Amino acid sequence: MKQLTTLSMAISLALMSSTALAATAKVEFKNPDDYRDIEAVNERQSSFQAQLFEGLTKHFESLAAQLPEGNTLSITVTDLDITGRVEPTYGQGGAAYMRIVDRIDYPRIEFSYQYTDSSGAVLSEESVNLRDMGAHQTMRAAKESGRDELYYEKKLLDRWFNDTFERNN
Repeated sequence: MKQLTTLSMAISLALMSSTALAATAKVEFKNPDDYRDIEAVNERQSSFQAQLFEGLTKHFESLAAQLPEGNTLSITVTDLDITGRVEPTYGQGGAAYMRIVDRIDYPRIEFSYQYTDSSGAVLSEESVNLRDMGAHQTMRAAKESGRDELYYEKKLLDRWFNDTFERNN
């Protein structure tokens, strides 16, 4: 029983210390009505948009968690074009829609960021315009993307984050 208690305490401390060593992320989606393509497919636009923004916010938070404790990564998304395009399909029940992903419909994300330390001093800031011009079209990527609606957008953000913050840390 004592070993179980010790193990539980060790796990709890490890979990607390891993969250304490993380920067925070602040994410704002500015003027989403002007974004290039965040069109819902066969669901309410407001629900789709909320899920989309929540998924991207969580991803920015997971990226920021890799940065030093006390620092803040503030993101302001100014334009978004998610992977694919919405096209009608016709079947027994009439017209429906689906998002088609091919080589010409790549994700685009435009945002600005400011990265500050615990005292509020700006460590870096920049406007960013990311695009993945079709390099994602492999069978493996297609299989992986089926598990995550934001697969391609997250890969794009991962590359940006690694390229940007490798040189800062």
